[in-house]
Parts: sequence; C-alpha cells; structure tokens
Amino acid sequence: MTPKPKQTATDKREIYYRDRVRQHGQRYRQFHLPSVEVLLNLAYTYNVTATRLARAIGKHGLSLSSFNLLMILSRSGSEGCPLHEIGELLLVSRANITGLVDSLERKGLVERVADKRDRRVRVARITRTGETLLESILPGHYLELRKICSGLNNAEKASLRDLLTKLRHSVQFSQNKKRPRKSKK
Repeated sequence: MTPKPKQTATDKREIYYRDRVRQHGQRYRQFHLPSVEVLLNLAYTYNVTATRLARAIGKHGLSLSSFNLLMILSRSGSEGCPLHEIGELLLVSRANITGLVDSLERKGLVERVADKRDRRVRVARITRTGETLLESILPGHYLELRKICSGLNNAEKASLRDLLTKLRHSVQFSQNKKRPRKSKK
C-alpha cells in the first residue's frame, strides 16, 4: 500500500472547498457551481496573495495598508492627498485612516498639513524619509509581484486583468440594475 502524498494546508483548503461546496450546493435550486467556484477561487487567491505580500512588506515595518498609503501619497506630489480621499483610494481595508496616518506620522514617514486652498481640509504628505523607505522597498516589491504572476504569460495576464475588471464592474453595478421582468405567457 502506497502512502498518500502529504497535503499542504493550501491543498487541503482547495480540496475541501471543491468537494464540500459542490455537495452542499446541490441542495439549492439557485446554486450555480461555476459562479461559486469563480468567487471562492478569487477569495482564496486574494487571501494567499495578500498573506505573501504582507509578509514581504512586514519586513520593512509596514502593513499592506500603510504601504498602500505611502504609494498613494508618493503619487500625489508635493500637494499631498486630503484625508477623506485616502479612504476612497486604498486598495485594502479603509479601517481607521486617522490611525493609519498617525502611525506613519509617528515613524516620520508622513506629515499632516492644512490644504492650501481650504484650511479646514487636512492633507497627508509623504516625507523625504517616507520616500526613501518606499524607494528601498519598491524594487523587491515589484520583483515579488512578478514572481507571483510568473505562472501566467502576458496574454493570460491581460485576459485575467480584463476578466477581473469585468467581474468587479458586475459587482459594483449589479446592485443598481433593475431585475428583468418575467414575461407573461
């Protein structure tokens, strides 16, 4: 008798969702396996990717949210970015923008200033120290992104990008659409 190959935690989770979800879903008329598989794979892939990126960024004393904030501010120029806009631009959790900015400010990576056009508006700007840290992180970060996507060729990456954009738009705009009326026979 040959021993079973050892499953990694990743394999175990993948197998669990593949087998159990299909089995459970058969109980519901509305269940659509291709839709469920796409969204579970999307969530699972995001989880695996975010964990890997968080580990790499964490080596520099940053969370994914704080790294994302530094990226936003580095692209905002010397004017900075109003705090209320930061939450709209973050690619990760919007949890407590003030706390995030406070933390980066204590590290000397970000500063708060009044907006030149409207003194009531607070703006966050990346400091020279923040820029220096970001510049030291980015080569390794971009290499990590390349490694993560190395299993796909450029055409597949473009196709996946387009499909994910299409799915995201479907999620964003499907709530606003009216359901089609059933035709009367």
